[in-house]
Amino acid sequence: VQPDPENVIIRTDGGRYDVQLYDRLRTAVYWEEEPAEVRRCSWFYKGDSDSRFVPYSEEFSDKLEAEYKKAVSTNQWHRRLEFPSGETIVMHNPKVIVQFQPSSVPDEWGTTPDGQNRPRVVKRGIDDDHDEIPDGELSTVDHLVFMVHGIGPVCDLRFRSMVECVDDFRSVSLKLLHSHYKKAVDDHAVSRVEFLPVQWHTALHGDATGVDRRIKKITLPSTGRLRHFTNETLLDVLFYNSPTYCQTIMDAVSQEINRLYALFMKRNPDYRGGVSVCGHSLGSLILFDLLSNQKIGSQELSVPTIPKVNGDTKQVCGVNKQ
Repeated sequence: VQPDPENVIIRTDGGRYDVQLYDRLRTAVYWEEEPAEVRRCSWFYKGDSDSRFVPYSEEFSDKLEAEYKKAVSTNQWHRRLEFPSGETIVMHNPKVIVQFQPSSVPDEWGTTPDGQNRPRVVKRGIDDDHDEIPDGELSTVDHLVFMVHGIGPVCDLRFRSMVECVDDFRSVSLKLLHSHYKKAVDDHAVSRVEFLPVQWHTALHGDATGVDRRIKKITLPSTGRLRHFTNETLLDVLFYNSPTYCQTIMDAVSQEINRLYALFMKRNPDYRGGVSVCGHSLGSLILFDLLSNQKIGSQELSVPTIPKVNGDTKQVCGVNKQ
């Protein structure tokens, strides 16, 4: 039985993203993220500031392919193609094709005005660049790590999100795996470690708590950027020392870990590895309090258990921190 093409879903990036082939969209599985467009790549360009070839849209690629086939069949090169969007493509020969931006269209002598950008290099197909295409991550996971962030909505001085920073941990882990344990990887004796971000900042600063709305009313208008930074980051330390908001943070972290674990087990039912938690800054204190106050089996807490493959149960209980 052939699968319905409208329902074909392919897991990518180690199972952290799903690609809907019919809709050509890639969506995140474990966290909220804007869907990304998936393109069938056949034509690429690369400018001076680009570190790699970037694919054109499928519609633009189809137009280039039609013009390229026309040039090959008639053996008429040095073709100058102008598109409604302002781009100009010049096909000198099958190996030399360039694109001029709208601001740097050459004149009838083939020269561009001074100070304009250099033309982009245009390429058809990937030729012998198969080695540049990454093989992807190992499908099997040996260990699962939940990472809890610290204060603020960003996680480093480059103002990157929690997801981006966790991607770095995963990338470093994979590099170490192939550099220090290459033989074990080749022998399939070990596999990779999966890192998943646990985010609680939105739960604290969302509309449900009304924290930001009340803080905004008493925030002075002077030095706006500094006060906004303080409200978004430094106040998280004070919130954690408040019994009310501390409980909100603890509940958000425990519920998110349970949600991620249940979703991971649903997508990886044969997983038998261990689970670790890792925290940065305030996140490490949150995890310390969470683990120190576990009351597994207590009647006071009604926490759903998550079945494991071997029949045992595993859970991260919420904590009533007073």
